[in-house]
Amino acid sequence: MLIILVLFLQKKILKKIFLITILIICNTANAQLRHMFDSIKFDLKQKKKFFVSLDGKNNLVSDLNIKMFGLQGGYQYNRRTSLYVALYWTYNNQKTIKENPTAPVGSSDTNTVFSKYGLSYINFGCEYVFFNNKRWRLALPLAMGIGSGYNTLTRNEKLIKKETPILLPLEVGLNVSYKLKWWLWLGAGIGSRYSLSSNHDYNGAFYTFGLQLKTGEIYRRVKKLIDSK
Repeated sequence: MLIILVLFLQKKILKKIFLITILIICNTANAQLRHMFDSIKFDLKQKKKFFVSLDGKNNLVSDLNIKMFGLQGGYQYNRRTSLYVALYWTYNNQKTIKENPTAPVGSSDTNTVFSKYGLSYINFGCEYVFFNNKRWRLALPLAMGIGSGYNTLTRNEKLIKKETPILLPLEVGLNVSYKLKWWLWLGAGIGSRYSLSSNHDYNGAFYTFGLQLKTGEIYRRVKKLIDSK
């Protein structure tokens, strides 16, 4: 019961935070956002830099916290606009009771049916930095992809059914980064995923939090140091 309550509150809090961030964006960065598309067009004509990064997401799917790991690669233009391709997949998935016809509430028996969700997909995205100073960096990522979800139903550790629907995820969010060192940033993000396919079981909010290593900047400084010798 406590786990259900925590997940319920977590979902409510994420929705409130997401709404608040949207209001903040609209009020504090209205001018920049109005000219965002013109800025992106301008950036794509400027100098680009290749980057590769690791990513992780915590997703809420059917009231379950599903963890995802991702790998991103692409180009950043004019230090403001990024175009990238990303691959995501789930790990350490939680299972929940789907059917419980004979056991008391909160327990299970040999007739209990468990459900476990997961998903994997490839994303094609764009991220636009609309605020950037010496310490803070705020960006709007937008991505669309294709992949599949899976939902396995088991009873007594035996597979009953496995569903693998096709997904067309559309993701939008807000990323915030704070500079700790020139090579190390603290990052957090929140967003929402909506599938354009007929299956909407995997729609939901997601959030990220962690440290960001600036591998591109590290490489450039090391290369410059080697070339100078």
